[in-house]
Amino acid sequence: MKVTLVESSVGRGSHQQILASYLINDTVCLDAGALGFITPLDVQKKVEHVFLSHSHLDHIASLPIFIDNVYTPGPQCPVVYGSPATLGVVRDHLFNDVVWPDMIRLSGEETPFLRLQELQPEVPVECCGLKVTGVELDHVLPTLGFIVEAPDAAVAFISDTSPTDRIWELVNATPQLKAVFLECSFPDSMTWLADKAKHLTPAMFKAELQKLKRDVGVFSIHIKTAFDAKIRSEIAALNLPNVSIGEPGAVYNF
Repeated sequence: MKVTLVESSVGRGSHQQILASYLINDTVCLDAGALGFITPLDVQKKVEHVFLSHSHLDHIASLPIFIDNVYTPGPQCPVVYGSPATLGVVRDHLFNDVVWPDMIRLSGEETPFLRLQELQPEVPVECCGLKVTGVELDHVLPTLGFIVEAPDAAVAFISDTSPTDRIWELVNATPQLKAVFLECSFPDSMTWLADKAKHLTPAMFKAELQKLKRDVGVFSIHIKTAFDAKIRSEIAALNLPNVSIGEPGAVYNF
């Protein structure tokens, strides 16, 4: 399984992840924060399925741009998956003829731009040789983490969330698990804000990893740009085995 952390910062080589998108085997993308900004455009055109964790802007910002970029008249179009709550936001507040043309309505009138598919927690979807399972997290609005399985590897993506339990139960029971991508959004000095926003700090990140019973690589993601250096330092100081920072632009093979 190939996982690409899509770059979202201006300037080549920046390690800041402002927007969230994780490209898997070139054809499936988790979240669309930066998907529509990938160059060259041929990379976007390979993406057939987009799974949305939730409706915060850093996870859906470039979805309309992506749909516009890859549209060609004909029966084929990208499939966009999300919880009923997330797809409701996409319908009402994104493709609404105010901030962007209503490509959902147009898909019913003309050749389709996109197709929406509701996700139910813990009900897997099979596409492009992968099995993608959404699992409820504990965020300020309905949010899914994802366990992605290929025949010879599985990877878990856990963002955005406060401390949670169910996804760890499923992760620990996943055959062929190779890696976990786990959020860490605020420094320890801002635990008060992490609690209100339902995110993790390095100390909470460490506590969550104590629930992981598998010896696999762990990558810290979703580090808030304003606190990047501080969070990196605090994670490094924990001396956690198998833990590194997920670097936008990097390609990981499992």
